[in-house]
Amino acid sequence: MKPPAPPRAPRRGARIAFAFFALLLVTATHWPRLTVPGPGPRPDLMIHFVAFGVWTGLLIASGFFGAALSGRNVLVSAGVALAYAALDEATQGLPALGRTAALDDWLANAAGIVAATVGALGAPGLARLGRGSADSR
Repeated sequence: MKPPAPPRAPRRGARIAFAFFALLLVTATHWPRLTVPGPGPRPDLMIHFVAFGVWTGLLIASGFFGAALSGRNVLVSAGVALAYAALDEATQGLPALGRTAALDDWLANAAGIVAATVGALGAPGLARLGRGSADSR
């Protein structure tokens, strides 16, 4: 008789959150003639960083490519995120949208993706450190 499989981490909530956020992001990035007022000449770059970092974090948490914090899931999710960010940025250049596609926007997207990826790759180690310090008390 086979032992019971270990319980799987809940993914449904993460997948619902990812789908909602992905829809919100594609809508915001393709809204015709959208402008972002703010301090300085390019306040949108921080928005790009945060938005694509969150998108990537939710994709990783969704565990589409394995256990959420497995190296495989994290790295494949990062690759998917970088490819999607490029597609998202390129399609903003469609004339009907009245927007522009810009390399610095994609670089801000990529920076957010890298930050989320590094955070996810480091999370298991941080959890081990936390358990280690609790065990030593």
